Amino acid sequence: MLQAKTKDGKLVTLASMTRQEITMLKKSDKFFCPTCSRKVIARAGTKVIPHFAHEAKTDCPAQEGGEGAYHEKGKLLLYQWLKGQKLHVLLEPYIPEIGQRPDLLLRLKNRTIAFEYQCARIPAEHVAKRSRGYVRAGIIPIWILGATNFHRSGQQQLKVNQFHLPFVHQFSSDFPHTLYFFCPNTLQFISFQDLHFFTLHHVLGKWTIRKLNEMVFTDLFHVSRFTRGQLLQSWKQKKRSFRLRAPGNLHGRELTWHQWLYARHASRQSLPSPIYLPVASQHLMKTPPWDWQSRLCLDIIAPLGSGDSFHYNACTHLLRNHLHPSSLFPLLSKPENPITAYLKQLEHLQMIRKTSASRYTKKRPFSFYEHVEDAVDGDDLLMVQLMKQNSGMITG
Repeated sequence: MLQAKTKDGKLVTLASMTRQEITMLKKSDKFFCPTCSRKVIARAGTKVIPHFAHEAKTDCPAQEGGEGAYHEKGKLLLYQWLKGQKLHVLLEPYIPEIGQRPDLLLRLKNRTIAFEYQCARIPAEHVAKRSRGYVRAGIIPIWILGATNFHRSGQQQLKVNQFHLPFVHQFSSDFPHTLYFFCPNTLQFISFQDLHFFTLHHVLGKWTIRKLNEMVFTDLFHVSRFTRGQLLQSWKQKKRSFRLRAPGNLHGRELTWHQWLYARHASRQSLPSPIYLPVASQHLMKTPPWDWQSRLCLDIIAPLGSGDSFHYNACTHLLRNHLHPSSLFPLLSKPENPITAYLKQLEHLQMIRKTSASRYTKKRPFSFYEHVEDAVDGDDLLMVQLMKQNSGMITG
C-alpha cells in the first residue's frame, strides 16, 4: 500500500517524500493500516517505490491483489495525473459499506468513479464481484490493465484471452466496447475500442496511444470507431484467410466443428458467404463466429423451404451452450445478444424476414460452393454488398 496512518491519524504517502524525510519519519513514528489499523512497516528500498506492508499476513482488504512494484508505480502515477488536474481524488480509500478498497476514488460533482489498476491475473468472478459492489454503492468502476497485458498481433489487432473479457467497458449503449491499458515505465496510455473478435483470441479494434502527461481525464471517454468500409475491408481479409487456411492438426472445438460439418456434407470451403460475419458482441460467445453462425444457418434455416418460419427460441436453445454467462461482463451496458445481432444481418441480406417479435421467415436459400475459388469470389461480392448497405447493420 502507498499510504499509512501515523498514531495521530495523519495519512502519510512515502512515495511523495525524499529519502531523507522517509529516514527521519521512520525513526520518529509508527505506522498503521488505514483499513484495519494494524501495524505496518515502511519499506523504502532503491528498487521499488516506497510503500507500506503489513508485518504479517492478515485478512485485511488492503492485502488483496498481490500488488507489485509495477502496480504501485502505475497507481501512483495515475493518482498524480488526476491530482494535477485539480480533481478530488483519493488514494487507496476504504469504502466500509461495501468492504472494498479501490486504488483510486474520484469524486466529481454528481458522480463517483473507482479506478482499479490491474496488473496481476485474477479470476473473472473477482472482477465481477468488485464491480457489482461499486455499482451497488452508486460508484462507476473503471478498470485499467497493466500494459504487460497488451499484446499486439498485427495492425489494429490485439491478442486476448479469457482474462481480458471481464474488463471490456461500455459506459452506455452507444459507447464502443473498450479496453484500457497503462504502462508506468513509458507513460503510455492505450484505449483499444470498437472491438470485433474474428477468432476467440484475436480482435480487431481502434487503438489510441497517448502519453499520460499529454492527456486529461475526459480523454478516457474519447470515442474511436471503424468506418464501415474499414471494418469490412479488414473482415474480407480475415474471411479469405479462413477460406484458404490449411486444416492442420485439428483438436478440441475445431475438430468437433469439422466433424459436425462433415456430418452435414459441408466443409469450411463450401459454406455460404453469409456465414462468418462481424458481430460486435462476439465476445459474449464461447465459440468463434464461423462455428456458431454455421450451426444456426445449417441446422435451423437451411433445411426450411422458402416461406417457412422459425422461432427465435429455437436459435437460443441451439446455441445455449455457446454463450458466456452475462455475469462475466460486469462493465457492459445492456449488450445486445449476438444471436439477435446476427439475425439482423441476415435480414439486411434478404435471407430472412422478421414477421413478429420472435418469429422469422426464410426468404431464399443459402448458396453452397463447390470450389474454394468461387467461395472467395462470393465472399468478396458479399462484402461489397454489405459496404453499400445501411451503416446500422453491424450491431451488437
